[in-house]
Amino acid sequence: MYQVRKWAAASFVTGSLATFAVGALVFAQATAPADKSVPFKSTMANPYRLVENWPKLGSIPSGPAIGIIPDDKGGVWLLHRSNPPLLHIDAAGNVVKTMADGMFGTVHAFCRDREGNFWGGDSGPFNAANPDAVKKAYVVHKFSPEGKLLFTIGKAGIQKSGEDTFIGPAACISAPNGDIIIADGHHPRPPSVENGDRLVRYSKDGKFIRAYGKQGTAPGEFMGPHALAYDSQGRLFVADRSNNRIQIFDKDMNFVDEWRHFGRPSGVAILKDDTLVVADSESSYAGFRPSELGFPGPEARGVPRNAGWQPGIRIGSAKDGSLRYFIPATRPEGMGADDQGDIFGGLTGQCSSAGADRPTPGGPNCLQKWVKR
Repeated sequence: MYQVRKWAAASFVTGSLATFAVGALVFAQATAPADKSVPFKSTMANPYRLVENWPKLGSIPSGPAIGIIPDDKGGVWLLHRSNPPLLHIDAAGNVVKTMADGMFGTVHAFCRDREGNFWGGDSGPFNAANPDAVKKAYVVHKFSPEGKLLFTIGKAGIQKSGEDTFIGPAACISAPNGDIIIADGHHPRPPSVENGDRLVRYSKDGKFIRAYGKQGTAPGEFMGPHALAYDSQGRLFVADRSNNRIQIFDKDMNFVDEWRHFGRPSGVAILKDDTLVVADSESSYAGFRPSELGFPGPEARGVPRNAGWQPGIRIGSAKDGSLRYFIPATRPEGMGADDQGDIFGGLTGQCSSAGADRPTPGGPNCLQKWVKR
């Protein structure tokens, strides 16, 4: 409650990009019960419905869906934790192309550049008992539109913050000038790994240009940067997940604002009209069970993350920060949206049951498609 009141007051006093009127909607949402035994009902409008039996993967094992790039025809390019890892799925849900078989241990970052090439990252395994995945980890591969490996940034198996090494690449995006920006520093990760949360800029040829930020909570600092999106003004929106905020930077990467009223952001997408779509997969989630082989993030194990907030998909405006719609009862980590009005959510920890509180084995619902009713 304090967090929401603080944000609302700041909006009123400083004239933040997000309007004070939004605070009333956020306040109602933030004070909803976190206990899943208590039914949650949002008063915000939800004009979306889930498309049933989509996609149709056939013989391809369904894996946690983390990277989603809409093809603007109702389908997507999907990077998921299965083999083959890179799929082109058409509007009807059929797989029409596959790529990169055997290239990844734990896929994560995924983007497409202005020449149509795909960039896919490997953030490393989330437990210490998977040495085979470590051997392929902490790199970003660049593929041609046909799936040919063009080059790799990073050193497989080396988890280090450097010009040519990564802590854990979680997201990437093609900048307006064609550079590639990579969000590095995925949580969870081993406590022994150095602090290295940052954004890293490379040329389209993979040459290091510069890095931005460091681990921390101040403006321009990051705790597990997890998704990236540009608005129509060329401002970069960063899902600073473990800080429970979206940070906004101008064309020169100067800090502009932070928005906390879109929940705990795992995925971010911005459409041509500046519609802002934010996936929240972790709010009120209390972390791994003690018996699970997982590395803790900045939050303590067993303590709810972004307590009091509900997971789901929030839809609003990148222009003024206003909130419009909320899709509840789902926990997507991957996020994609197209200008046709389709929203795609990628589930990672609860594939077989959307909205389930505990991770379950992969099932048919790892990738969700939401359309207007």
